[in-house]
Amino acid sequence: MISIFRQQQLKHEERRLNTMTQRRVPFFFVVSLILSFFLFTTNLLASSTQENSPTRKTPTPTPEGFALSRTFIHMAQQAKNSVVNIVVKKTIISDVAPSTRLPILGKPLLRQFFEKSSIPEEEMSLPESREQEMTSGVIIQSDGYILTNKSVLDHAYDIRVQLIDERVLKAEIIGQDQSTDLAVLKINAFQLPTFRWGNSDVLQVGEIVMAVGNPFGLSQVLTIGVISATGRGNVGFVDYESFIQTDAAMNPGNFGGALLNMKGELIGINTSILHESSGNTGIGFAIPSQMAKTVATSLMKQGKVLRGWLGIATQKLTPDLAKHFKTSHGKGVIITDLAKDGPVGRAKFQRRDVILEYKDMPVTTPRQLQSLIAETEPGTSITIKRLQGGKEKDVVVKVEEFPVETSPRTSLKRKGDPQLLTGVTVESVPRNFPGTEGVLVVEIAPGTLGDKQGLQEGDIILDINQTPIRSVEDFEKLARQLSRQDTALLLLRRENATMYLPLQNQLAPMSSSQHQLLP
Repeated sequence: MISIFRQQQLKHEERRLNTMTQRRVPFFFVVSLILSFFLFTTNLLASSTQENSPTRKTPTPTPEGFALSRTFIHMAQQAKNSVVNIVVKKTIISDVAPSTRLPILGKPLLRQFFEKSSIPEEEMSLPESREQEMTSGVIIQSDGYILTNKSVLDHAYDIRVQLIDERVLKAEIIGQDQSTDLAVLKINAFQLPTFRWGNSDVLQVGEIVMAVGNPFGLSQVLTIGVISATGRGNVGFVDYESFIQTDAAMNPGNFGGALLNMKGELIGINTSILHESSGNTGIGFAIPSQMAKTVATSLMKQGKVLRGWLGIATQKLTPDLAKHFKTSHGKGVIITDLAKDGPVGRAKFQRRDVILEYKDMPVTTPRQLQSLIAETEPGTSITIKRLQGGKEKDVVVKVEEFPVETSPRTSLKRKGDPQLLTGVTVESVPRNFPGTEGVLVVEIAPGTLGDKQGLQEGDIILDINQTPIRSVEDFEKLARQLSRQDTALLLLRRENATMYLPLQNQLAPMSSSQHQLLP
């Protein structure tokens, strides 16, 4: 009986399994169908995407990319050793007069209650403040000579140089040059790494350069850019401007640092940025290496800069001027004035001569020629190609040292009613100026008639009321004769133009459009 029961149980179990199997088959079939559809759709979309989009491959560096990267790495390693951090502690003296520090102190009756000092006001010391600046410098000689910007050293009482090995050494100033904003420092160190000087005269727009410095106190900051222009002038930073312009990022602290070419050569000293705020805007300037090297060498040898001088004033040759001078040359500069006893005057050069080349180098602008002359060592004989009367000729001229002379000076003081030229200080025209006639205006007191009516420092007064001025004594004599007059007519030379300037006691300041230019 048990066996019969067992047989029934087995049959029931078999039927149950068959039923479950029949139920599972449709389920697995449906699931398999869904999965197959999903995989098919995925493959179809992937195939469609590959057909409609470009094939993306993992970029692999090219041999040229590896070479460029290795060049930058080599430049960076050398730059970190030869560019130093300079910390300058300086004393700043306020130029605010004692009586104007507080408005209340400007009233004599009240000032006595606040100021108990018995020292006269003009002898009272002005307020001082101390500050610290950080800038950059470039090692130019292994025995501790460093080139940097001069302006950051003004009023310095302590200068320290930090080297790559973290040594901090005291530095002394060997020489400074205001005209190029360069200075040479010396530290007590030897076997220092230096840059190899590059030739800035052969630079081209578009060349890749690296700027190295310490902006905002961050050491050894490297930036890459290109040269945007060479020979850039009329920027207004210094007297001798022939800057390299670059978009390599520069910020405060970069100044005095290095500008390198792709060979790792020093082609410039970073000097300034053109900005509307304190940050970089992509326009930076560097002093070209040819100028920097000449200035540095002179400062190390003599402690000052000996500059060449020819005794000429020039103007750029424009297409319109070329027609008047009947020349097909598109480049060159015109001599507008010259010192008769100067090197060019003795070589029989004349006004209206066109200088085409200086030492076989084409001359394009007055700024360029000025820099070339200044960089020439005094006593050197050079060849100038000039155009005179339609004929070209090579003339040998001996460059002389730029003359620096102390000229006699006079100034009309205020006495009672102001005279027409009260507050105007003049001196003899320096020998390095083209022409010797007239007197040079070196200072004009603010608020005086001359200041209000258009007279400027740097003007040369040639005559007063049609009477020639040949000396400081002539000026003083004629100026005092104006004490009883309400008007005067001055003949001035301003830069390359000659002009009349009327002065009047009661009239408002004249606009520059009223000035009459003479040919």
